[in-house]
Amino acid sequence: MELLTSFDATLVFGFIVTFMALNFTPGPAVLKVVGDSISNGIGKTHASMAGVFGANLMYALLAAAGMSALLLSFPVLFETVKWIGVAYLLFLAYGSFKAALSASLGEAKERKPASALKLFLTSFAMQGANPKSVLSFGAMLPVFAGEGEGMAGRMMALAVFNIALEYPALLFYAYLGTRASKFAVSARSRALMDGFAGTALAGAAYMISKSTLKTQ
Repeated sequence: MELLTSFDATLVFGFIVTFMALNFTPGPAVLKVVGDSISNGIGKTHASMAGVFGANLMYALLAAAGMSALLLSFPVLFETVKWIGVAYLLFLAYGSFKAALSASLGEAKERKPASALKLFLTSFAMQGANPKSVLSFGAMLPVFAGEGEGMAGRMMALAVFNIALEYPALLFYAYLGTRASKFAVSARSRALMDGFAGTALAGAAYMISKSTLKTQ
């Protein structure tokens, strides 16, 4: 109860408005979720969403511990992580494009959906390599938590609260991806869906590659 009364209502309102706008704006996380929902369905894609939330909470914990300033002070270290994430997203996109080509040539085979663990880990790695996540939770979160006693607790409470704000946004995009995949009943339409999934993953890689800690 004491934690709740320590919040500044104006800052909380600003947090809600800011993060709702960020969550519904298509970015790497949205594109990853769309790509996963096309290939795996909305149920399995919840594991992908959980990976996004996990990476966000990781950066919130680092911020609460005062360690996010270290990442922001040494962007070269983070650049290495970012490009590894970009490379992996491109690898996933390549797999989708390859499946699209096979389907268009009539060589498509029934593909097994990715495991929940794989979806979680790939989304965690993607969001962990996203500079937007570092800045949102490492730099912006302390501002909305307010200064003074209990700041770390308020930061973590806001980070958890953001899951409730972000989940509907990701669920909406996952629903769109799943609905689109329902029309893939022929080899040609399956190729189009695989191609779209690959494009979404490649788009996520591109957005991360163009985003840096210096230019945000």
